[in-house]
Amino acid sequence: MEGIHARMTMAEALHHVAGQHPEREALICDDVRLTYGQLRDSAETLARGLARLGVRPGDRVATCLPPDPAFVQTFFALARLGAVIVPMDPHFRRRLLRHILQESKPVALLASGRPEMVSQLELLREVAAEVPALRHFLVAGPGVPGQEQAGPAIPPSEGTLRLADVMAAGETTGPLTGTSDFAPPQVRPEDLLALLFTSGTTGLPKGAMHSHRTLIAPVVASLRLRQAWLKRPSLQTIGRMARLVARYRERLLQAAGRPQTFLATTALHNITGLEVMLQALLMGDRLILMPHFHPVKAVRLVEQERVTVLVGVPMTLDMILRLKDLERYDLSSLLICGTGGAPCPPQLARQIQQRLGCAIHIGFGATELAGGIAATSLEDSEELQAETVGRPMNGIEVRIVDEARRPLPAGQVGELACRGENLMLGYYGAPDLTAQAVDDEGWYYTGDLAVMDERGYVRIVGRKKDMIIRGGQNIYPEEIEQFLMAHPRIKEAAVVGVPPRGGGPEQAIGGERVLAFIIPEAAAEGATEAPLTAREVLNYCRRELEAYKLPDQIRFVDDFPRAASGKPQKFKLRELALQEEGHHGPND
Repeated sequence: MEGIHARMTMAEALHHVAGQHPEREALICDDVRLTYGQLRDSAETLARGLARLGVRPGDRVATCLPPDPAFVQTFFALARLGAVIVPMDPHFRRRLLRHILQESKPVALLASGRPEMVSQLELLREVAAEVPALRHFLVAGPGVPGQEQAGPAIPPSEGTLRLADVMAAGETTGPLTGTSDFAPPQVRPEDLLALLFTSGTTGLPKGAMHSHRTLIAPVVASLRLRQAWLKRPSLQTIGRMARLVARYRERLLQAAGRPQTFLATTALHNITGLEVMLQALLMGDRLILMPHFHPVKAVRLVEQERVTVLVGVPMTLDMILRLKDLERYDLSSLLICGTGGAPCPPQLARQIQQRLGCAIHIGFGATELAGGIAATSLEDSEELQAETVGRPMNGIEVRIVDEARRPLPAGQVGELACRGENLMLGYYGAPDLTAQAVDDEGWYYTGDLAVMDERGYVRIVGRKKDMIIRGGQNIYPEEIEQFLMAHPRIKEAAVVGVPPRGGGPEQAIGGERVLAFIIPEAAAEGATEAPLTAREVLNYCRRELEAYKLPDQIRFVDDFPRAASGKPQKFKLRELALQEEGHHGPND
């Protein structure tokens, strides 16, 4: 797909793709199928309807929607208007909904009217009443606005507008607010398009401001990566392509030079899902959305729609691999399983390679960088695909720095810093926080501890704030977690550091304790083996880990508190550990 570049607005990019392929299928969700021409036209119609409702350039519109056509159309409609989308997790509870709405001060809120979302709809109405700036409460039914699927009626409420009615107003010349003809405003690539709230692994989310340019930049980088490996071989690349064909055989041959079919099992309110949506649609591919994830439905869609790129967070992919009858489905179309949003354990990556026969693309990014920082590629070895997050994306500068933010040589652990066209404009309403994260030269300091080798491959060691200091030694939780999860009876692990009991001199010299929270693997049906014990886990650790890295305590749990992305919320685990102090002695 030639012609997409970072100097376009988002609406211009969609119009460009739709102009080239108006009849190509663009979007599939349940029974809805839209071509690129239909998607462009419906977004344009919705933009006219929203303009007649009074939405103006710079106005913020919050959405609380599952991954469905209404979200996609609203995103591009707001981009056309120069307005700002504020996506929220449709499963957020009152505290976070109130926080985001009061921070962003939207003029309108669009909620889902799907039957299963009725209780959330009522909660949103209550919270919306506390936001003075909010003038319009909109509700989207299942399906395409104007073509909603049959189902229970949306509960009536004064002041509620159906999105279908707003769309209908955009199809007519009759004004809603006294205006007549729709004159699209002048929108620039530098204008604010999205206010994306971080996942909140360290507390309340912060709003990262992104423009049209910063959100399109990762798409351009991915497009260049694809052009290198999913186009017809040239004389210059024939040798490298031959090696790839030997690895992926028919999968690569069938995918090369053709539009891809993406199955996104991710939500669209976060940067992972949003970038998958943009990459698929702005590269002229076909995008399949799942409003509600179920592993059986996912593999059926792969089989029926001949999906070539399956995208999900590690927990989602793990659920697919755990299907008892996975082998009965024809998944031979899969070329790539893409994952991000949370660390992917190497053993999970290897299982994907072995059982699904496809490449694993581990992407690493941040909301502040519009998602894309580094990613593995088809050409990378199975080991590099499983154990690294690849090399920096095209157009992204990456360096590893010490505590003084001075660059470190290859092979040394430090903080990962990045800069590029995809860097956010800043944190909304928080210039001091922005200044802490971004320096005067445009380097964003991620807070992630990483190491980069001489070839540029990046390995993530852990979070800087998660680093544990004990006896003058730096301990990186990620290393211990990966080791623990290599144990056949451990499903997931989260390692945190807490102060020593009673404080005192030991704390002053860095005497933190290491706590490992563990989710054991479920016992096989009919199994009679005894439950995993803390003593077994510690003996396992003693065989391989240095003494200073050994956990002081093992705690078995059914699950972790998690952010919307699925990441364990370690600050909550620390709080839990501190609350329970005195109730648990050290393990043997």
